[in-house]
Amino acid sequence: MEDLIKQSLTVIYPYYLEKARLVREKGLRFAHYTNAEAAMNIIKSKEVWLRNAQCMNDFSEIEHGLECLVKAFGGETHGKKFKDFLNNLFPGIVDELVKLFDAWIPHFRFHTYIVCVSEHSENEDRYGCLSMWRAYGGRNSVALVLNNDPFLAETDVFKAYAYPVEYLDVDHFGEHLDDLRERMFKETDLLRSIGKDTVLSFLFQVFKQNVLCIKHPGFEEEREWRVVYTPKYEHSEFVTTSIETIANVPQEINKIPLRDIPQHGFVGASIPDLIDRIIIGPNDHQLVLGDAFIRLLKNCNCEDAEKRIYYSGIPLR
Repeated sequence: MEDLIKQSLTVIYPYYLEKARLVREKGLRFAHYTNAEAAMNIIKSKEVWLRNAQCMNDFSEIEHGLECLVKAFGGETHGKKFKDFLNNLFPGIVDELVKLFDAWIPHFRFHTYIVCVSEHSENEDRYGCLSMWRAYGGRNSVALVLNNDPFLAETDVFKAYAYPVEYLDVDHFGEHLDDLRERMFKETDLLRSIGKDTVLSFLFQVFKQNVLCIKHPGFEEEREWRVVYTPKYEHSEFVTTSIETIANVPQEINKIPLRDIPQHGFVGASIPDLIDRIIIGPNDHQLVLGDAFIRLLKNCNCEDAEKRIYYSGIPLR
């Protein structure tokens, strides 16, 4: 049964599996573009903060994913074909899926916590990415370039999962739904063999991921991944919470510790292993920030701290 479920995942989640494969094969790292204070706090506290999606750079992003899903799934073209297929596969499954997902939408909207990173390639090692410097971090921006092992770890210790963002508008999401239906149709026997409840669970997860990790195509150059935590749905004892003030807004923060938990398959997360380099963004205080981050890295037992600091020379205007 386990082999059948793994096989079915290639039908349901091909985009994630392909993106994860490329990250592994190409040895891609992830970059977290942020302001210097936030980067300092990550290193000093040895934890990463996940913020409520309502406080993200563009809080309408979740509404965009929800709009894509609702319009396509509820439409008379792509959605009708998909629902007819599902009900033929397992009678009544559409009503169960809709009822289940509708009940969780308010929680996903208002109680989802996220941290965002971007795929980082070798040609960005020296200077970073201009569009990201412009969009994130403000006047004292910093990029933490992170190794990929913790993001791709096969563990649910934190109940927080890394997903690649898909860049779709409403029209193209309908085609996306068609592609899913066609893949499922080709594997009808396989899906029937794993049973209605398992397929329902898979579809629920797909819809959840669609709502939380679809952005407008205009953002595609960001190559974003999101670490998503939805504690109302799945809660982890390893994630702590506190009320913090960010940009003058008191808010609940969920915190993932940057330490290895090998008994749960989570390794490569300590600061010396996780941080490949730090790129100091274009600003008037690069050398001051560089010296500060060298000291912060040394305090975390990074013996080669100086070699991990780079200064972006992009003439940002």
